[in-house]
Amino acid sequence: MKRVVFSLIALVACLAVQAQDIRVNYTGNRPTINDFVTAVLSQDDLGEALDDVKHNWEQHQQGKPLEKTSGASFTVDVKNGFVRYEKHYLPKTYGYTEFCYWNCEDGRHKLVAVNNGFVADGQPITTQFSGLTFYIYDNQTKTMTVTSAEDFGTGIYTSAVVGYALPQTGKDIMAVIFAPQGDIQILMKWNGSKFEQQMLGVPDGNVQVSAPAPKASGSFGETVMRDGEECIRVYTAEQFLNAIGSYRHVLVAKNTEINLTPLLNDQSLFRTRFMMWMPDASGGIGSDRATVVSEEVFDGRQLTMVNMKQLVIEGEGNSRIVVEPRYAFCLNFVDCEQCTVSNLTIGHTVGGSCTGGVVGVSRGRNNIVIDCDLYGCGAYGLQLSGTQNFALYSSKIRDCTYGIMTLEGCEAAHFTHCDFYGNKEYALIESHGSIGTVFEDCRIYANWGDAALFSFDREFMLLGCAIYHPTENLGTMDFCSQPSKSQPNRFYPNPYDQDLQGRGIGPDSVERNGKGE
Repeated sequence: MKRVVFSLIALVACLAVQAQDIRVNYTGNRPTINDFVTAVLSQDDLGEALDDVKHNWEQHQQGKPLEKTSGASFTVDVKNGFVRYEKHYLPKTYGYTEFCYWNCEDGRHKLVAVNNGFVADGQPITTQFSGLTFYIYDNQTKTMTVTSAEDFGTGIYTSAVVGYALPQTGKDIMAVIFAPQGDIQILMKWNGSKFEQQMLGVPDGNVQVSAPAPKASGSFGETVMRDGEECIRVYTAEQFLNAIGSYRHVLVAKNTEINLTPLLNDQSLFRTRFMMWMPDASGGIGSDRATVVSEEVFDGRQLTMVNMKQLVIEGEGNSRIVVEPRYAFCLNFVDCEQCTVSNLTIGHTVGGSCTGGVVGVSRGRNNIVIDCDLYGCGAYGLQLSGTQNFALYSSKIRDCTYGIMTLEGCEAAHFTHCDFYGNKEYALIESHGSIGTVFEDCRIYANWGDAALFSFDREFMLLGCAIYHPTENLGTMDFCSQPSKSQPNRFYPNPYDQDLQGRGIGPDSVERNGKGE
């Protein structure tokens, strides 16, 4: 869950300081989230934070586009009763306000919540405007009044920093206590009259909170420092999913295999604000927030990461990520920037065909896969679409059922010091509408000899590559540029040359401390 944080100095009345009735005007049978937002913002003396929200909300309601230079944006989901406002000042500095509401079981009232916070340089901070406010709305009087969070079971008493995420889908609030010993996640389940707290996990150490700690945890990994950088070491799929987010370094622990499928199939894990359960995430999620998605495929679900920035997923040694559905990507990135996957073995437990690769990247830019083993059972090792400056370095793609990779409308994809072998069955490297594709110091061998190696409709480049493939099946070599005399390419008609030896690429080829084997 994204770290939206505030200190529990004042849980209530931080946005509305006077307990006065607020008229909710609406048309139709009942008010919508738009009506509640308008009512909250109709108050006098809102303060600096909500004054900015109010100005842009009026523009939005009038159908006027927000100024492009303002850095402001809205996510408005009337069906699910949710609104989020963000204003970005710098790439990693922004403020946000969330609104949502719940129906009460008495049929007369609704509970309206407003969550406000600020993130500076990628780190959540406390400001005088931070906090969570509740209003109770009366259907008969058509008015709402600020009320106490404690009356509805959301009070958490701790000296640590606490963050909340209001639900876009579902009814439950997710809270996180960010303590020095580690994070504690608390699910606040709405029962129609109040929230019931369910603690999902605690770290080692003694953090005093109002709810009792469970006997076992497991929801969070451990925070470790490496080369002065804070990283999250994970051992389970649950820890892995919870750790994913922008500006995070996730370490898959040594000698650990993580099977993502059981948790991706559990809908209850994706009802929080920053985890979503969707039939299709390929088009994005309608805003620029970083989101973890369980996405439907033909025979199951796949993990799709949307709008991630500077996320690093790294294996510490003999580390593996696997999925069970044959038609799913193991890791799928949509609209992500500067993300890195390194030192991992990644693949499927069962072979498939038609769709479903090992790693997918759609749009975004400057993403890299390094020191990895992308193994078969996926249709393709890599499927790239509309992305810029993707790089695969010192990695293997092997034993895939349809081919090595596909590129659709990509720019400047670069493949360096890689081995591609044991793949079949159609055009092995297929590209449509892509420019600036370069293969440097790559070996391509032991692939199914009946398949064409290259299928390109634009120019691509080979530099210092060794290609073991039947000469008559090299494919579209008329689009191939071989400009370097200092890096000549070598072609061998026998794909199964017995003299080929390993050359120290893929996972664990270099120890993580930077020393060679």
